[in-house]
Amino acid sequence: MKNSAPLLVVILLLSATAAGLAGYNLLAGKGGPSHEPGSFERVRDFAAALKANQLYKLSAEQYDRYVQASSLSDSEKARIDFNTGNMLLDQVADYEGALAHFLRISDLYKDVDPEILKESRRRAAESLEKLGRSGAAEQQLIQSSRLHASTGATEIPVDKKDILASIGERVSITRADFNDAWNELPPYAREQAYKGESGKEKFLQEMVSMRLFAEAARRKGLERDTEITRRMRMLEESLLASKLLQEEVTSKVSLPDSDLQMFFQAHRSHYVEPAAVEVAHILTADATGCLAAKVLIEKGSPFAEVAKRLSTDARTKDQGGKLGKIQQAVPPVKSTTDFDPLDVVIPGIGKNKECAAACFALDQPGQLAGPVKTEMGHHLIQLISKTPSREKTFDEVKSQVESELRMQREEERRAQLIAELMKTHKMRIFPERLKD
Repeated sequence: MKNSAPLLVVILLLSATAAGLAGYNLLAGKGGPSHEPGSFERVRDFAAALKANQLYKLSAEQYDRYVQASSLSDSEKARIDFNTGNMLLDQVADYEGALAHFLRISDLYKDVDPEILKESRRRAAESLEKLGRSGAAEQQLIQSSRLHASTGATEIPVDKKDILASIGERVSITRADFNDAWNELPPYAREQAYKGESGKEKFLQEMVSMRLFAEAARRKGLERDTEITRRMRMLEESLLASKLLQEEVTSKVSLPDSDLQMFFQAHRSHYVEPAAVEVAHILTADATGCLAAKVLIEKGSPFAEVAKRLSTDARTKDQGGKLGKIQQAVPPVKSTTDFDPLDVVIPGIGKNKECAAACFALDQPGQLAGPVKTEMGHHLIQLISKTPSREKTFDEVKSQVESELRMQREEERRAQLIAELMKTHKMRIFPERLKD
């Protein structure tokens, strides 16, 4: 029984062949085309069977005989020729055979579906490109573009003075195209890569190059490349999701002043000017060095002079040991149990809570603290200035309040929308399978 499946396939194919040949004899017999019921259909089914068994060129021959002998409408003939051309182009790389089928649609048939006519010209251009006839391919695409203009979506007329670049007769870059692309650039890119009077001209040249590359890729049929279609699908999903979120989340969040005031009052500790200190330090290899520096300062030596003599911090020793300003951390909007106002970065040292605590424990300018040990060594710290925390007014932080409340409301609405969609579509997630 092991060999029964292949044998069955052979028997079925021979049966289909016999039926097809019988149909063909009826179609092409001496007495002319037969109108016996089912004769056309048997040839069509035979062509389909050949195609299913990957006998593509033989299948194309049978489809051609079916089209020529049957009384199909031009529209139906065009559809079959289009599918046959696609089969020859994609499956067996028969560029000439495919081209003949695509040209037949535009040159022989009337009342053809405009979409099929447009696509047949585009695929004819692809066949010509594969045959090394780029000029003829361009003409096919020009015809396809003209067809699209006459039968496709309504296009907004463009004044000639607003056409910044034309590529043949078919594709142009308008002022609107340029402005859209230019405005998408981040400000730093416009300043660095496209600065000055020649910047926009350079950008236009790059747009033209990109358009030329894309058109050449289309003539080669690269838009159907697996990787391209995958990435286009991902991009489409991202854009669609963004549009949905804009309509269902962002546009539905309203923030009256009363809500802003209430949010502000509930998070007063977040809207503050935090306490800050400005300090200097002397870095030494051990605690003894710090104590020696402290003795000199307490005897009257200026802190800056002692820092220059004894500090091992090459970055600050010639600037009086100044580290700069240190601000305490501000409580987040969403309270957390592990928040620590001293969990901050100290310029030149990094995060060190013991050092930050020593700095903020100082009260009077000139007061010293230390030695304080860090990974760098031992520090003698001097307070230069200290600013206490200050609660800001609502007017000072209104735009910040609005931004943070909007973010919170949108997160809540987005989570609600996800839950609704997951329930509606019976979505299930299997994170444990990521470990497989």
